[in-house]
Amino acid sequence: MVRLLLRSSKDPWTAVPPEIALTQDTHRANVGNLLFGQSVHRTLSVPGTEIVSNNYLSSRAGVDDHYVQQINDGFDRFVVPLANAFRPSFQTSLRRLTRVISKLDMPVTVVGVGSQHRLEITEAGEDPIADDVKEFMAAVLDRSASIGVRGERTAAYLKDLGFGEEHVDVIGCPSAFMKGPSPAVTRKVPELNPDSRIALTLTPKVKQMAPVVARHADKYRNLIYIPQTNKDLTTMVWGEHPRGVADFRMPVHAEHRLYTEDRMRFPLDPRTWIEYLEDFEFTFGTRMHGSMSSILAGVPAMLIAHDSRTLELAEYFDIPHRRIDEVGPEADAAELYDSADYSKFHAGMPEKFARFTAFLEKNDLPHIYQAGNENTAFDDKLAAAELPPMVHTLMAPGEEGRREVLSRLRWLRQGKKVDETRTRFQLQAALPLTPKPVPTLADVDKRVQGLDRKSADSSKLMKDMKVQLKQSRKQLTSQTKVLDRQAGRLDRQAERLDRQAKVIKELSRPKPSVIQRGRKFALRAEKSIKRRLRSLR
Repeated sequence: MVRLLLRSSKDPWTAVPPEIALTQDTHRANVGNLLFGQSVHRTLSVPGTEIVSNNYLSSRAGVDDHYVQQINDGFDRFVVPLANAFRPSFQTSLRRLTRVISKLDMPVTVVGVGSQHRLEITEAGEDPIADDVKEFMAAVLDRSASIGVRGERTAAYLKDLGFGEEHVDVIGCPSAFMKGPSPAVTRKVPELNPDSRIALTLTPKVKQMAPVVARHADKYRNLIYIPQTNKDLTTMVWGEHPRGVADFRMPVHAEHRLYTEDRMRFPLDPRTWIEYLEDFEFTFGTRMHGSMSSILAGVPAMLIAHDSRTLELAEYFDIPHRRIDEVGPEADAAELYDSADYSKFHAGMPEKFARFTAFLEKNDLPHIYQAGNENTAFDDKLAAAELPPMVHTLMAPGEEGRREVLSRLRWLRQGKKVDETRTRFQLQAALPLTPKPVPTLADVDKRVQGLDRKSADSSKLMKDMKVQLKQSRKQLTSQTKVLDRQAGRLDRQAERLDRQAKVIKELSRPKPSVIQRGRKFALRAEKSIKRRLRSLR
């Protein structure tokens, strides 16, 4: 059995309620991360391979050598699906991940890493994390044949840092291959109308989208906003944004009409996310994985590319897209739907899928699309899993609203303290080790000999310690006698000093008899002088 450690949030069939997802940071700030992690998990789930999620521990704070040793002892290789990891806000996590990889003695494969910059930045020299990226690339390339990146922009960025085609394979994001080589996107209706079911994805910091959101909330009655970040989930679960509201036109607060009208849904798992979108007619917005989940559901999506990361994937996969600077306040979903042509996407997917699987094979990673490795166990287990539904707002009417409120109350009553104080995905649970094989007689004999040596060493150490203890006691007894003699001399000196002080005090005091004689002598002298004076008169 090959044991593979996968950098991912959790096993795809593990149910995590929204309250725990927040306290444990299950999604690593963005639920979109689950899409590419689950896709890689499914792709590598071949017979004879056990895949274990690392719960993102390898890039969290507190990782130490003991954790790394557990990986070395319990696994055969480490597979690292990544998103836009080459960005300043991921710098600390990238350093932690690099430290872990540099200490592993196994193959390490990075799948789908990308860089993220503003659209106008293309030079690697303008990126403040260049040195950290170089160290990460070097650590991985020491343990792999190549590194899979998301697109040509990331490849060009790495080339400027010294990593060329011999180091890098352009493979896109693995989330696109979750359903195999040919996801089918089809139109359900010829055109959109005010009753059309439309999904909106949004990056709240992209200010240009604020008027677009407001106009679409008015025009399209069945429009649903699908947020993706922990901040958004906090608003959905607790009714308040954790860091304040920068623009009240954005649906990031409990007073926004999309919140009060329960026109928001938060996905907790890829399966339920994709299933939910299957009933929609169109998706548009700035989220790459919001668009990808729609594509996997077979629903056309129009991506609004606002940075190099989103633009790179749209260009690589030929996903219909508009640059953010091409989208004005009057942009309309109906027009975007009309221009969402998926013919290039469909035509290019087989070649891109072949490139992706060739990368896996180049790095000695068996996958389910190889002859003899077909396996339905993953799909069967995922289909049977009882996963939590899409999260409603607290303003949801009827049964959905009551369910949301009851979920919050139960957590506050029973789980808050536990969730906040538990160790995040305790290491032993995250990294179950393979049971050791039954030892042979030679193994037992070797073990016994080792224990005998340790026992002999321990006996010698005990004898040495007893000798040292005896010597210490003898020295202590001798020192105690010396101190006793010194204390006796000090006591005698103190007694002599007391006697001397009494003598000095006695001598310094005037004698009463002398004083009395002096007074009598003075009186007699005074009387004699008075007699003489009288005789002289």
